[in-house]
Amino acid sequence: MPAQDRVDVYPDDRLMWGDVLFHSENGLVREGNHWRGQVLWTLQPGRIYAGYSSSSFDLQFTVRDGQLIQGDSQFSDAILYTLDGYELFIGDSRFALDLVYTLRPDPMRPELLGLYKEDSISYFDRICIFQGIPTPGQLFALLMAQGLL
Repeated sequence: MPAQDRVDVYPDDRLMWGDVLFHSENGLVREGNHWRGQVLWTLQPGRIYAGYSSSSFDLQFTVRDGQLIQGDSQFSDAILYTLDGYELFIGDSRFALDLVYTLRPDPMRPELLGLYKEDSISYFDRICIFQGIPTPGQLFALLMAQGLL
């Protein structure tokens, strides 16, 4: 997945600017669609910090090889989620029963990704829409901002 800097999260595919739940831009994940929204996460390559900070005291997660890791641990038991292509699994697993979410590109608009429960393709199981293709770090931070991880 090639990444874009600005990624917006919408509740549906109407893409109404006022409906943006969260967005990621310039290494910050904010509420809403504007630069005045509260900063929930600060992103640096491979690192996710709480709030508007890049202090080692605020390092919450590391992202390595598509895996969300608690803190900066090197141990496999600290792996919280694994992103494998368009599928997100619990822990270090890639087993079908551990599948939590699937990202599905919109066939008509390639800049949109739908987030679906487990491996569903049903419109009713769609949770949100990403406008822009997120990096693994952006994806994890935007899902945490929504309380989905």
